[in-house]
Amino acid sequence: MKVKVNNKDKIVPVDCNITMLAEILGIKKEESVAIAIGTEVIEKSNWDSTILKDFDKVTIIRATCGG
Repeated sequence: MKVKVNNKDKIVPVDCNITMLAEILGIKKEESVAIAIGTEVIEKSNWDSTILKDFDKVTIIRATCGG
């Protein structure tokens, strides 16, 4: 299945959820990240139950320190 992650095509397994996608991308659940599908931010408590669909547009934003 193909999804777009931060405007780059990514092939993921069918029935891939947000937790699986994060693992594929090397993101740990305890990291400070926000993940959205389309314009909807997915709460970390819903990562396991949110299944990606073919051609979903996923945005990942990592919190950074500094100024």
